[in-house]
Amino acid sequence: MGAAGMATAAGTAVLVYLVLSGRLCGDAAAGDGREDRLISSAVSAAAEARRRRREEARERWRRRREQARAGRPWPERAPDGWGAAAAVAARTVRFTWAETLGKWALGELAFGIKYYMRQQGNLQHEYAGSDSVLLDGPEVRQELIALLGYLKLCMYFSKKPYNVFLEFGGYEQNDVLIKKSKARLLKPAFTVVRDRSSKCFLLFIRGAISVKERLTAATGAEVPFHHVVVQEGRVSNVVLGYAHCGMVAAARWIAKRAIPCLSKAMEQSSDYEVKIIGHSMGAGIATILTYILRENEKLSSSTCIAFGPAACMTWDLAESGKDFVTTIVNRNDLVPSLGIASAAKLRTEVMASSWAHDLRKQIQQTRFLGFVNRSVSFIRSHVPFVSDPRSKVVDVDMLQSQTSEAGSKPSADTHAVDMENQTDTDVKTVKVTEEAAAEVVTVDLGELNLQESGEDDADREEKESALKETDKEEAMELLGTLTDEKQELSPSTPAQEPHQLYPPGRILHMVGLQATEEATTSEQGAQEEVLALYETPRHLYSKIRLARSMIGEHYMPKYIKTMEQLIEKLPEEDIDDQLDSL
Repeated sequence: MGAAGMATAAGTAVLVYLVLSGRLCGDAAAGDGREDRLISSAVSAAAEARRRRREEARERWRRRREQARAGRPWPERAPDGWGAAAAVAARTVRFTWAETLGKWALGELAFGIKYYMRQQGNLQHEYAGSDSVLLDGPEVRQELIALLGYLKLCMYFSKKPYNVFLEFGGYEQNDVLIKKSKARLLKPAFTVVRDRSSKCFLLFIRGAISVKERLTAATGAEVPFHHVVVQEGRVSNVVLGYAHCGMVAAARWIAKRAIPCLSKAMEQSSDYEVKIIGHSMGAGIATILTYILRENEKLSSSTCIAFGPAACMTWDLAESGKDFVTTIVNRNDLVPSLGIASAAKLRTEVMASSWAHDLRKQIQQTRFLGFVNRSVSFIRSHVPFVSDPRSKVVDVDMLQSQTSEAGSKPSADTHAVDMENQTDTDVKTVKVTEEAAAEVVTVDLGELNLQESGEDDADREEKESALKETDKEEAMELLGTLTDEKQELSPSTPAQEPHQLYPPGRILHMVGLQATEEATTSEQGAQEEVLALYETPRHLYSKIRLARSMIGEHYMPKYIKTMEQLIEKLPEEDIDDQLDSL
């Protein structure tokens, strides 16, 4: 009985299992498509929701970042500790990237500037226009001799050991009032010495030589800066404007240390004067420092000599310093006109120039040999060359003529280059197409004058077409990479246009002009250059004029060489004095 019960129970369990298994299998078979659809839709919805959450989080982070940047002012004073200095350095690097490589496309940097430079030509004659005043005579020569002496002292302080600088200037240790030879971020190297021969206290500021000094120069955001004009102990005017952030902070750091020392020295030597001298970034800091020192009653007669200063202040501030700041610019020196606003104008002009034609030639030159190699490899694998070794050599002259003709064909379907800002020069719309890019690397293999093979024409044409498509895709990719515009990164003040900065004070520009009105080259070679000194108007420095020597002519040895040539050219005496002596 027990065995029968157990057998019955086991059979029932098996029956129930089979019934349920069949039902479940049937349900699974019936609902398989519905469950797949439900799972697929759930996965898609989850992925979409995850994507939306990421985009919303990214947008919130971007808005918070812009708000933080807009609400956080740039430092107007040097950082106190290493933590603050690291924060300023990181922000400076981000700012520099956003204003340079963050805006300029690779093609504009590699090809556009070079092409626009050739198109622009030598523009030094613009500094000798009707608005400029030619300076000549023995008085100008004497002024240049004095300026040359200060420039050599500045170079020795910047480039030589301090003892060599003292020996060159004829100074003793008791003539040194302040010595800060080690630079920090927004804390440049400077010194104050007593010059007994000229009865001046000379304050020299070093330019951007070390990495920390270059970071100071790169902190190029504009900050509010005002100059209080003091006459006879009373405020007569207040000039408002903006100035270079890093130079303002550096000038205030120097002023905090130099004003007590100079005030005490002027009390002891009332017949002395204060001169602040610098080159490049040091010149920009020197000019701003002079504005600050002149607000002090005891130092209100301070003057400044700036060699190749950076564009560091707005128009009204720069104009207000014509009586006490002398700026000297050498030929094609880039720095006095370099700023955020002028760089934006230059980029607009480069984008509007027809540099893409030059780009196609460069692609042709750099990719030509690679294309020939691929073509020869393809033909060798399909063409039974004859024993004549000359038949294995591709006619390069023919290839060059074909590619040059292809590169010169006009395009039908064009794409106009966007212009963000309107400039004061005539611009042309540049048109670049995919067909034009393909023409650079496409050469008809049927015109290579090579022996035909016995292969099937259809198969050969198919492989040639595949090779051409590969070249077209590679050319389009290269051209697209070079001409792709960078995403505009938000500056420190997104809603505010950058202010145009200018070199301060009275501007003396050493200009090199061609000796004749003919072209710059002749059968005998380059024309001789004639140097002249002009007092130039400030508006000329709102535009960057490109030249091959625009960086090299910024350095102090070039300034010294040009000044020596000018001094040699200028007369030592007036013509009237020479006639009287005769």
